[in-house]
This record gives sequence, structure tokens and C-alpha cells, in this order.
Amino acid sequence: MMTVKASLLAPALALALCASPAGWRAAAQQTPAAAGPASQRGAPRPPRPPRQAPPAPSPDSETAYMCPMHPDLTSDKPGTCPRCSMNLVLATPFDMRDYRLDFQTVPRVVKAGVKITLLFKVSHPGTGEAIRKFELVHDRPYHVFVISQDMTQFFHIHPAQRPDGTWAVDVTLPQPGYYKVLSDFLPSGGSSQFIARPIVTAGYTGDLVASSAHLDPDRDPTKTIDDLTAEVTYDPKRFVAGVYGHLRFHLTNAATGTPINDLQTYLGAFGHTLIMSEDMVEYVHSHPIENVPPGADVEALRGGPDVAFEGLMPKPGRYRAWTQFRRNDKIYTFTSTFNVIDVGELSR
Repeated sequence: MMTVKASLLAPALALALCASPAGWRAAAQQTPAAAGPASQRGAPRPPRPPRQAPPAPSPDSETAYMCPMHPDLTSDKPGTCPRCSMNLVLATPFDMRDYRLDFQTVPRVVKAGVKITLLFKVSHPGTGEAIRKFELVHDRPYHVFVISQDMTQFFHIHPAQRPDGTWAVDVTLPQPGYYKVLSDFLPSGGSSQFIARPIVTAGYTGDLVASSAHLDPDRDPTKTIDDLTAEVTYDPKRFVAGVYGHLRFHLTNAATGTPINDLQTYLGAFGHTLIMSEDMVEYVHSHPIENVPPGADVEALRGGPDVAFEGLMPKPGRYRAWTQFRRNDKIYTFTSTFNVIDVGELSR
């Protein structure tokens, strides 16, 4: 209101002064310049210093409520995620810094076919303080993916937190070569993290570049693992970089071909998928778009035969998805390999 009043008053005062010389002299006698020493009368008033705007909050201190499973969804108030119904948590989702991750193996020399222990310690990137509290994401506080450089080997495992705050999990690498160990977690009050660390097995003489993945899109959309068959379709049929798409799975009994309806939940949902680009830089960590009712007994639920996952691939190229289902207390992992095109290719 003060700004509006001032803007209305100024034209009226100007008209009054112009209409009356006496009025002009009376107004001049009331100016601060006339009240000062004679030598300063009529001197121009020094300009006011510009008003300083309050400093913008830094990304590491700017808080918002965010969905642990969909970190791109934020809000200025508490609530639930419209996509997955999870409770939003107070975090710093705009802080793009990686947390400090101290990673080591026991034993330090890694051999193919020999069990090793992976150890992780997480610290704040600014304060260096050890992080002990983590949010549940996909029903676990810490996810580890171990993927071979050629993308033929895949492990999805969950470390246990030790009393000192570090995390530990065992794994056996089946073949010699280079691997990436990917940590996925959300520190309480922090931002979502996806941090990679390398491993190479002892005595491996292969070249890092030569052992990189060279993916070929699937020719057959149907794959069978033991007693379960999965057929995947894509919506849209051609994925476009930067646009949300869906992987839709239809699950049947491998022996009879009948649709299955006894799918168990895995990590709090009826499936789980990790999608990664061929260069192992971009990734999507997704649960099905079908929500599990909040507060439901997830172990008592059964689902199938259709399960759909949503993903946004950020750049063109070839991608591989590892999609996992649980049935009869067994985990099935299906791979799907597909192209993602640039939007300019749609017209071709």
C-alpha cells in the first residue's frame, strides 16, 4: 500500500507546485537542502545507496518436502506423494553435491569367485560429519547395485548398518573384470544420492574401454526364467529422451501360459527396476506405477499379471533395465534392452 500511495501522491504534488509559484517557494523552504548550511543550499542530495536484497538461500540450506522415491517431486508443506502415496520428508533437494563416501573392500584384493565384504561410510560434504540416519527409499535405507562394466552381471543388495554408522554387505563377483558399485540412499535432511565406486578383480588384464558394454536392443520381448515368463511392451513404442515413458510387463506361467496372479511384493511394491544407460552414467530407479495402499500388510498382498514402471531417460542412446519380481519367495530378474531417441528423430 505504501508504494501505491506514493505513486498517487507524486503527480498531485507536482501539479500543485507547477500551478503556484508561492506554493513552490513554500515547498522549497521545507526541503532538507534548505535546512542545512548556506554553502549546501541548493546542492543536489547525494543518491541513496541501493537497497540490498536479502541473500538467496544456498542450495544446501534451502529445504523443502520431497518424496524419497520421486526426488523431483517437492512441496513447501508436508503431505503425501501423488505418485506413490509415500509421506514427504523434509530435505535439501536442491543441493547437488555428492556426499562423501568412503568405500573399501575386505579383503582389499578382490578375486573373482571369492566372497568379499563391501564397506561404506557416508559423511556430509560440507561439515564432514558422519551420517547415521537415512530415509527409507524403496523400503530400504541403503541400496547397492553391483554391475559389471559389460553390463552382463547385476546384483541388487542391501547393506546392514553397524553400530558405528557404517554399512556392510557381502557379495561374490562371478567373473574377472571391472565393476561399478553404485550406492543409492537419502540422508535424513539431505538430498538423494547415487554414487559410483569402481572395483577391478585381481589379475584381470583386460582393457577398461574394451570391456565396456555394447548393447543391442532386444529382438524378442518375451523372456523366461524358470517357471515365470515376462513379456515387455513400451509406451510409447519409441522412447524419447526427456519424456516420461512406461515399461509394461505381462507375467504368465511358463508351463501353461496362464496369467499369474500370485505375485508377491518386493521392496514394498509388486516389482522393482533399475534402468541404466550404456555408458553407465544415467539411471532410473523405479517402482511400479500401481500404488500399494498406505498401511496395507504388504506381505499379505498378491498381484499380477500386469505391472508397469515409469521412467524418464535423460539422453538418447541405448539403455538396459533390470526388472525384478518376487513370487513364491524367489526373486526373478529380467533384463530389457532398448533405444531412446532424440525428439528430432520422431519424424523419421
